[in-house]
Amino acid sequence: MKNMPLNELVKRYALFFTSVLIQGFAIATITFANIGTTPISSPNYVISLHTPLTLGDTTMIFNVILITLQLIILRSKIKDHVLDLIMQIPVIFLFSWMIDFGMTCLNKVLPDILHYYMSWVLIVTGTVLLSISISLSVVASVCMVPGEYFLKVFHPIVNKSFSFVKTFFDNFLVLTAVILSLILTNFSAIEGVREGTLFSALFTGPLVHLFIPKFMYLTKFLSAKDK
Repeated sequence: MKNMPLNELVKRYALFFTSVLIQGFAIATITFANIGTTPISSPNYVISLHTPLTLGDTTMIFNVILITLQLIILRSKIKDHVLDLIMQIPVIFLFSWMIDFGMTCLNKVLPDILHYYMSWVLIVTGTVLLSISISLSVVASVCMVPGEYFLKVFHPIVNKSFSFVKTFFDNFLVLTAVILSLILTNFSAIEGVREGTLFSALFTGPLVHLFIPKFMYLTKFLSAKDK
């Protein structure tokens, strides 16, 4: 990336930030379905249900924590990751804002109480959008959202593959959401973790693998140099 032409760098970052906006709206869509949210958003969603904070607010706080953990892990190696760390700052603001904006938009056009089939339409649509956004960020290949970058710097420490650590992390967050919801509801309900969460967890990965090759044609546009 150091030797990348400026026009290519601008295009790649434009694509990446577009993917961040899509990802934020995708999470809003899945969450609005009210039959679960994404694994990584599940604790944030539970906390938002029991505090004045919005899902965007709790997502921002969570991502700030992840960046702080990255700084602790990297320590003396921070200088090699400065740009990646700095670029995560606008990412968390844009991402968190888009989640709340998406929720607001959906609240204006959809009824408060959804038919079950409509909830599934939102889950499937949101999961497809989420997969597209992740695929576009992979094609852009310039930055990562804090959750992904945290796993990138963490998995070498435990000497496990990225995919293994990601699966463990997602399961840990879902379990955390379940425990939080039980505590906050006096053990009367489990919130934020339902069939929609399972669908998102099972199908996002395969859809990403399906979409990435289809979006690779964009690299020709991204790599094109001004004549």
